[in-house]
Parts: sequence; structure tokens; C-alpha cells
Amino acid sequence: MTRATLWMSLSLAFMTTACSDKEDFSSFEEVVIDDPIEIGLSYRSASLRNQEVVFQVFDDQSQDITQNSVFYVDGVQLTANTFSSAAEGVFSVYAEYEVNGTLSTTDTEQFSVIIPTKNVLVEDYTGTWCGYCPAVSAAVDEVQALTDHISLVALHNGDDLSLSIEPQIREGLGVPSGSPRARIDRTVVWGAGVPPVFPPEDVMNLAGIPSSIAIAVAAEMSGGDLQISIDVACEDALVDRKLVVYITEDGLLRDQTNYYNEDATSPYFDQGNPMIDFEQKHVLRATLTDAVGDAIPTTDALTDYTVDFIYTVPSSMVVAELGVVVMVVDSDNTALNTQYVHVGETVSYN
Repeated sequence: MTRATLWMSLSLAFMTTACSDKEDFSSFEEVVIDDPIEIGLSYRSASLRNQEVVFQVFDDQSQDITQNSVFYVDGVQLTANTFSSAAEGVFSVYAEYEVNGTLSTTDTEQFSVIIPTKNVLVEDYTGTWCGYCPAVSAAVDEVQALTDHISLVALHNGDDLSLSIEPQIREGLGVPSGSPRARIDRTVVWGAGVPPVFPPEDVMNLAGIPSSIAIAVAAEMSGGDLQISIDVACEDALVDRKLVVYITEDGLLRDQTNYYNEDATSPYFDQGNPMIDFEQKHVLRATLTDAVGDAIPTTDALTDYTVDFIYTVPSSMVVAELGVVVMVVDSDNTALNTQYVHVGETVSYN
């Protein structure tokens, strides 16, 4: 498993696992996941402007031969094994290296320098008993069809998909009891009226705008454990910031109360009340941090903050339906940026 920043290589990777003795959904202990042994050219696939990119070369015995290598970016020889750019763009890199008197060249690879973009967080406080809650589901589906710059969490209450930590999240974020309730970036109220209306433009106005914070996530299964690597970098120093990590699940079928069964303008018109086997998506299944986040140590600008988690997946969950939502929030609990990754995928800084 590579780190979430996508340290790319022409490689074979061998994983050394670590384990945690904590299984509480509401609290999770950070662990260290060993970096893989690389073969070939290794580098971060995406970096922020002015952030240092470090290149390394490993031989077929996994020995670091960087000191015997010369690196070229866009055909220009570097004086060291590092590179940075004040401008965004896609760059090419290769290395020449000598082993036992033989000069070899790696394949040419690409890496990016980026301005991070914002992924909006939408949290849906819901329940299968809630007849107006399908309106949020419909609005979320509409937004998802319009943008990929979104992370979604459905926090259930009063049904069998509820977590005991849900009231703590509500209290910590000042969300009143009852459903439906929806929040954008944790603290902005989404939706008003009776029955409530959830304008997609409220979300779309924030989706994909420039951000100073980048989040990379890798989530892979090893046996029955979900191993998660997270990297965060910021153009400014990370000060008074918190990290929130959630496990979500799609594809959960439950009968859903539907007050829109007789509303011809609703996508749930004539679908029954309740709607049988309605798919509950983005359902919060576990929290790997404190309810409102774990403190991120003060981190210098353009420096990666890295943290790993291991979560033992219960047999009641379907791995193919699981995802990880990561958010960086400020001292007021507003989400500054988020990232979603499906289990088995890696998302680099973007």
C-alpha cells in the first residue's frame, strides 16, 4: 500500500501491517502503516505550488541508489533530487543511474503541481421513519450528477442504522434534534420550508472552487482490516485545525417512510409509503476520530501531515460498498476541505 500522496514507482510493494487493539466505533487509535519497499523511480504524484518534490531510485534489491542517480524534469538536469514549481502544471521526470558500472535510465513518468480544489461536504441527518427525508436524498442525487467535488455522509437516528455517537455529533455541531436536517461543510444550514426544499445551487456554489488545503487518501483491505493512509498539506501553516475520518456504506436496503407518495412533482411520487427496500446511501457506519475531530499538530506550510488508521471491518458490512470520508475542519468545526475515497482506491492531492 502506497501512502495517500501516491508515491509513484515502477514497483512491487510488500506490506508490513500494524494492528490496533481498539474496536470502538466512536473512537479510534492512530497506527503506523509501514511504507512499502519500492523498486524504480519513486516520487509524489501531486504536490502543491512551491512544495518540494523528492525523487528517489531503488534498485531491484530495493536498495536506495538515489545518490548514484541524476534526475531530469522536462528534460532539464536537476542539481539535486528535489524539485518545486511556483506554477501549476504537469511535468515529466526520469532518472539515470549507475549500478556496477552500467548506466541505466528509468521510464519517463509524470507528476503534477496543483492548486487544490474544494470538495463540499454534505451531511444528511436522517432516519427511515422520517417521511420528509427522501427530499434530501433526491437533492443529494441531483448534486452528485452535477459535480464530483462532493463528500456525502448520512447520519441516521431512531432506526437500526443509527450510531450511538450521533447525538454527540449533533451536540458538538449545534444541530437541533429531528429530521430532516442537512448541513453544508458541517455548519451551514441547507434546506428550508415545510415541506423542506434543498437548492442544489447552495452546494454547487462551493464545489470545485480553489482551496489552500489538499487531502490525499488511500484505503485498501488487508485481510479483514481496512488500512487507511491520509496526507494533508496546506499552502499556509496548519494551525488550530482538526481531522475527521468517517467510514460510510452504500447499498443498505430499508423500508423508508415517504410523505411524497402523492406529490406528482417528487421523484418519489407513487413509490409507496413506505418505500420498500429503499437504498440508504452514504450511511455513517464508524467514526475513526473524535465526534468533531482530532487535533492536527501545528504543521508548517507545504509540509505533509500524515496519519494512518486500521479499522477491522465487521462481518455485517459489505466491503464493496464502503467508503472513507476525510475532512479538515477549523476551530469552529467548519469543513475547509474534504476527500472521499472508495475502499480499494487511492486519491492523491487534487
